[in-house]
Amino acid sequence: MRGGYSLLWRAYQYSVIMLRMESLQLTDYFRDNVLPKRPYIHLEWCAQALANPLRREVQPEDGRVRHWIFVTELGQYLRVVTLEDGVTIHNAFPDRRFKP
Repeated sequence: MRGGYSLLWRAYQYSVIMLRMESLQLTDYFRDNVLPKRPYIHLEWCAQALANPLRREVQPEDGRVRHWIFVTELGQYLRVVTLEDGVTIHNAFPDRRFKP
């Protein structure tokens, strides 16, 4: 039964992530420059980083918010940067220097 529970939990998490992806707010810069330049970045990962970051910190110089998540498929940490509102995605990239 445990495997069934795990499968149901994953399905639930997936549906929550898909709903968040539909409502993701993106800057024009992210949509027009970042995604074409880094096609390996999935919006699902960005949604996960906003929903459940390993670390979250505000950039003192401009108030933008950094969110980190480990992405197994990349084998690296992904940094997702949002505007000051903490919701609108402005940038995302693998962060080789991040230490959890």
